[in-house]
Parts: sequence; structure tokens; C-alpha cells
Amino acid sequence: MRRTGLLALLAGLALIVAAPGGAAQARHLTIEIHESFPDDFHSNVCQTDVVFSLDATLNVTLIYNQAGLLVREIDPSGGGTVTFAAPLTGNSFSFPFQPAIIDFGAGAKVGSTFTIKFVGLFGHVPGLVASDAGQLIVSGVVEGFDENGSPLLEITDFVLEHGNRESGADVNAAICSVLTA
Repeated sequence: MRRTGLLALLAGLALIVAAPGGAAQARHLTIEIHESFPDDFHSNVCQTDVVFSLDATLNVTLIYNQAGLLVREIDPSGGGTVTFAAPLTGNSFSFPFQPAIIDFGAGAKVGSTFTIKFVGLFGHVPGLVASDAGQLIVSGVVEGFDENGSPLLEITDFVLEHGNRESGADVNAAICSVLTA
């Protein structure tokens, strides 16, 4: 389930249009995300096709420094959901999409570092394992920028984890149990 929150966030980041150098200090955007794609990892583990979907409305705040570099992104949740589905069995389950705060330090540039803080529910497989929830902070490096100027992020380290975290094996078994029943 750790991958789920990170994938959801990265899908949201790919849709953000960064402000030009002369932009105001803060910019507010509403971003609709309706993405679905094959989940190769869980398809392999569950031995059936699995599709990962994210449906969310993000009310994003982007904060820039005087040089026009993105220094912070605040992505509060907007009632969105993360869904795992198995088309061949017709089974699926969902849980709420959670907020994230990305800190780019002095500003997002190729090779600069960032941290992402997630707080809340990271994943839940109803009735089979306790919810993964709490606080998670990861760090990484800005690898580049997409055609819209959004940072392309590579997560390299888990910095901090507090709260309830189920083992990956237990979570994967629960996901497969729901999807293949």
C-alpha cells in the first residue's frame, strides 16, 4: 500500500502546470484527476489483471520564491478515491485519497532534493487488515520537468513513518483476497 499513496501523488503532479518565472508568490489550482492504469505488480502477485484508479479533485496551492522557482506544493485531499479493481472477477475496493505537502527547499531545479509529507490514511483493505495510517515522509531528487513545467520526482528514501503500518506481505495478500474472491 506504500506504493499507492506515492503513485497517486505522482499522478497528480504530472497534471500540475507550474507558474512562469514572473508569477505571483502563491498560485491556487483546482485539478481533476481521473486516471486508471494496469497495476503490473499486483496483477503478478494476485495472478489476475488488476487496475489501479485515482479519482480526485485537488485544490492545490503552489508557492514560489522570488526567482520563480517552486518551493512548496500543498495538495489537500478533495474527496477523491483510490481504487483497486480486477476486471476478470468484477471485484474492487476503494479508500479515500489523502493530502500531501511537497517541500522543494530553495526551489525545484534538476538535481535538487525534496521531501513529501503524507498524513492520514495510506490504504485500507476492508475487513482483512487494519488500515495503514499515520504520517509518512519520503525524500528524493528532482529528475527534470515535464512539458508543463511540473517537476519529475524520483523518491529515494523513506525518512519517517509513524502510525499503523501493516506488512507488505499481509497487505498484498488482503488485496488479492478481495480481488480474486
